[in-house]
Amino acid sequence: MSLQGPRDSSPRAFCMKGSKTMPSPYRELLGPDLDRLPPALREFHDVESCWQGEAEFTVTRGKGWLRNMVAWLGGLPPAGEKVRVSLRCQAESAKGRRAEVWNRDFSGFPMRSVQWAEGGLLMEKFGLLTLAYRLSVEPPAMRLWVVRAWVLGIPIPLFLAPTGQGFERAEENGSLSIRVAAFAPLLGQVVSYEGTLRPV
Repeated sequence: MSLQGPRDSSPRAFCMKGSKTMPSPYRELLGPDLDRLPPALREFHDVESCWQGEAEFTVTRGKGWLRNMVAWLGGLPPAGEKVRVSLRCQAESAKGRRAEVWNRDFSGFPMRSVQWAEGGLLMEKFGLLTLAYRLSVEPPAMRLWVVRAWVLGIPIPLFLAPTGQGFERAEENGSLSIRVAAFAPLLGQVVSYEGTLRPV
């Protein structure tokens, strides 16, 4: 099975029953530190087979046609208020490597990636682009930011690479506050989305 995951995956589909359980990439990287997070956030990242959620996000694009073109070429979602989002994280394995396929649907706009742990970093592949994140547990929240990047498997200097950062915080009602921002060289922020994510 490829780390690209099943091509017919849909974030609105039910989680596959009987999926093989395995430690998540986040558990592999953080170990006991993951248990310092509140239950809602820990369960989101301690997926053994599948996790599903729904959200309502505000999506903001950077100003100007060039930033919008870069966001479009990068497969990033269009701007919108109260955008309904579905997310499904499905555990997969390939050649002994643990991975998660993340299928997102921003009101009909799909965004898909594959995540796995390697070299102490969280790897995430979006098509031709692969990013490596550093994780930081800051209860009741977690932060992640890009520290390395590859295009077609070729490493590129970070100042020339698209980068990003994320912030996740568990709320008392069991929901998750999420903020994600993506940046392009010389242009700065090209898109961000934030809102509340809940398991379903």
